[in-house]
Amino acid sequence: MAGNPSIVKSAARTLAILEFIVQCPKAPTFTVLQEHMDIPKSSLSYLLQELLSQDYIQFDADRRVYSPGLRLVQMSASCINNTNLSKEIWQGIKKLSEDLGETTHAAVLDGRFIVYIAKCQGTKDVSIVTTVGFRVPAHATAIGKMLLSSLNEAELEHRLGNTALERYTDNTLTAPDQLMAAIRQAAVEGYAIDQQEIISGGVCVAAPVYDQNNKMIVAISVTMPAVRATESFLEECIRQVKQVADTVSRRLGKL
Repeated sequence: MAGNPSIVKSAARTLAILEFIVQCPKAPTFTVLQEHMDIPKSSLSYLLQELLSQDYIQFDADRRVYSPGLRLVQMSASCINNTNLSKEIWQGIKKLSEDLGETTHAAVLDGRFIVYIAKCQGTKDVSIVTTVGFRVPAHATAIGKMLLSSLNEAELEHRLGNTALERYTDNTLTAPDQLMAAIRQAAVEGYAIDQQEIISGGVCVAAPVYDQNNKMIVAISVTMPAVRATESFLEECIRQVKQVADTVSRRLGKL
């Protein structure tokens, strides 16, 4: 392959296409792909057809958009499942879900978004998360605010400063001063709350997971119907999600 530049270029282009489709907040059309990728139209068409034939991507004929295919999702799940990190996280959120009877999640930070890497569904699911790999803006979620709390002021400004924050409900924090206050509070208290900010009727509590270098790498959460979020139950959820997050962190080597 090293002796064939065209093969190397095709491989690089293919990876770039997959990365763009996976990370794009809105499923892209061919035109959007062409506008953002430095790939000739004929080459882009050929590579997309090859990815479609292998089920790495799928095409919605009605909306004319591309999205991750079954094979890519399966590979992503396999990668996640074959790491110590994912096994510890899965065991943690599974126990949390079983003990509380609610839906639990784990997610990582990706720019100003979070990407969900695990979900354990409870008896009454009020989560917006449909699949592993689901992306939403960090500011509208408890997990997102928890993960953002690990960043310094300069990095927060870089990721959020020039962005019009999306509003999902009347409770979504879109004012920069309110969001920054919530992020700072999460850093101090060691947990974050989403009070029906991403979906009406859903309340979420999140806590951080650290690695052996004391770096926040993941956050886990429990999501419950708002009618269940009494003061006493919310306190219990906070206690348990922090406890599970701490257990996972220590199993990953945090001192």
